[in-house]
Amino acid sequence: MDLKKYFLLIISFFSIVSCSSSKVLFKNIPENLEIKIPEAVITYGDLIDVKISSLTNQSTSIFSPIAMDKIGTIRDAEARKLDAYLVDRSGNIDIPYIGKIKAYGLTCSSLSDSIKNKLLEFVKTPSVSAKILNFRVSILGEVAKPGTFDVIDQNMSFTELISRAGDFSKNADPSNVMIIRNINNKITNTYIDLTSLEFLNSEYYFLKQNDKVYVRPDNASLAFDFGILRNAGTLSLLTSIIILLVRWCKQIINIKVKTK
Repeated sequence: MDLKKYFLLIISFFSIVSCSSSKVLFKNIPENLEIKIPEAVITYGDLIDVKISSLTNQSTSIFSPIAMDKIGTIRDAEARKLDAYLVDRSGNIDIPYIGKIKAYGLTCSSLSDSIKNKLLEFVKTPSVSAKILNFRVSILGEVAKPGTFDVIDQNMSFTELISRAGDFSKNADPSNVMIIRNINNKITNTYIDLTSLEFLNSEYYFLKQNDKVYVRPDNASLAFDFGILRNAGTLSLLTSIIILLVRWCKQIINIKVKTK
């Protein structure tokens, strides 16, 4: 019985260390769940692409930072950022001839309406569209493909980000994910539980520009990686104990054989 207890103890230890947390997200979700998709809100430091047009483009070209030889051509993302309007520390963008217009706290559609109202003083039937060019989110930690992802459509949910990152690794803990967010020029961090139904209706389900997500390893992985494997002395001691146990077991078996 004592020998069996030792073996069971060793097996139990390695079983506990090697096990990982459940990766099932959003448990007990009711049917017909509806989630409102928010529109991106402009913040400090954003780069805003503003397209102004009308029935006669010549009348609106003076309000655009894009050179005439670039109009009508396809420009890459980096070139568009060079021509974009920066939201300054006061929350404004500065458009030629129109002047400073408040952008901070507005959605792109609201900013477009504000610019359009200003243009009515100079142009008949103007058309305005605004877009955030530096909308990107980052994910690190226990995912297959950590990195930074540009968001073209100004909207990304947490599930889409995880999908782009190639899903969780086997050691991830989805119940304790950290999100770092810039709120009013202050860096905040919050831990969220992706397995909870409440998360679907929280302000964190849809990400904001420049959000950074860190997927922590589960407790078993932390104990194994930062405990035993990182402590060479402990690992050596454990190996020695196992070797002694094996030798001791062999001696007991030999003694029993001889006595028979």
